[in-house]
Amino acid sequence: MSNSSTSTTLPAARWRRTGLLLFLVYLVAFAERANISVAAPAMSADLHLAATATGVVLSAFFWGYILTQVPGGWLANKIGPSKVIAGALLCWGVVSIGQALSDSTTAMIVWRFLMGLSEGVVWPAFAVMFVVWFPLRERARAAGLSLFALPASSIVMVPSAGWLIETWDWRVMFVVQGLPAFVLAFVVLRYLKDSPEQDARLSEVERDHILATRAERATGAEAASFWTVLKSPAVWACCVVYFLWLTGFYSFGLWLPTVVGQLSSRGIGAVGLLSVIPFAVAGVAMLLNSRAADRSARPKSWFVIPPLVVGGIALLLQQLLPATLGVQLTLLVVTGIGVYAAFGPWWAWALQYIAPELAGQASGMINLMGSLGGVVGPVIVGFVATEGHAASGLYVLGFSLLVGALVASGIARLAPRNRAATTLAGAARAKPTSPERSGEVSQR
Repeated sequence: MSNSSTSTTLPAARWRRTGLLLFLVYLVAFAERANISVAAPAMSADLHLAATATGVVLSAFFWGYILTQVPGGWLANKIGPSKVIAGALLCWGVVSIGQALSDSTTAMIVWRFLMGLSEGVVWPAFAVMFVVWFPLRERARAAGLSLFALPASSIVMVPSAGWLIETWDWRVMFVVQGLPAFVLAFVVLRYLKDSPEQDARLSEVERDHILATRAERATGAEAASFWTVLKSPAVWACCVVYFLWLTGFYSFGLWLPTVVGQLSSRGIGAVGLLSVIPFAVAGVAMLLNSRAADRSARPKSWFVIPPLVVGGIALLLQQLLPATLGVQLTLLVVTGIGVYAAFGPWWAWALQYIAPELAGQASGMINLMGSLGGVVGPVIVGFVATEGHAASGLYVLGFSLLVGALVASGIARLAPRNRAATTLAGAARAKPTSPERSGEVSQR
């Protein structure tokens, strides 16, 4: 109970200054990434795109996104994550306006590719911030707060994008939703610091707490060499899980407005509002699951694997049950819970297998492999959909999620964790724990 009492008096500026700002950055990032899903029906009609061609446009973002994952981690370590994030924001604003000026399929593909290039550096930079700024016992919540931007951006972006398209057109939507990136870039440069040591406004009590309770630092060749990541079977297994998971995740998010639109005849504004429901429920599930993972003495895998299973089963049932709006929307809500809820615990869990100094590069590699799912998933759904109805192709994503859960179970049972990434330092080590349990101590 001593930890609980301490936490009530400990300053929490790291959440307001770093955690909240990272959330806002990713809110803008995912809005820039996903608003094309709302524009897809109107844009496809304007540019005369078939379902398969639309899938190619939706996946073009990830062609660039996968190229800058590992370089993004290296760059964040080299010049600092805050500069990487601010530069990416400026690029997003420019590219969003470029999308509005597109008058051909080729031009749209090029702009989506450039958007992917600029966004690919961001999550590896975030991973560096999580490791440096947050104690181990808070890391699932820190990642969960940033990733809450995924459903939150959809809650904000989807209805507003639908209204902008309905009132004006999809080109105006891209311009308006691109403007916040410019403002946020200057806020990041002014207020986001690369480490607690650099933040003069941080109290000494909070700075000492962060430094004492984050992961121990590794030393020697293991900490210095990216080869450590490349030769790790656990990291490669995490790459496989993330690929299978994100194949379902991105396809679900990108095709959702189209699926709802095909099930409903109430207009694009109503489609935007209906599409918010799965994202809103998923956001609540993500926050609750991240909080539970940090408070529980159980391994983080317990909070990753079950949601993937739930999402996979819901997508398979979606193919078998009646294709009415009520039934399908309910299953889409359950799917959203499954594909979103595991995100916070996932990164806290995956980072246990690497040294803290390599968090940027390793998370970039995992995100790179996972993002390949964003390349192939939307195309696969468009290809297997019958008679142009996207809902008929979502079942393949259910199998993808279930296989991902199976591989994750293998990691949890067989893979050794990196001691430097899982051991609590200094004051956080309230009681002696065995090496096998060092990453599973209660975080209450």
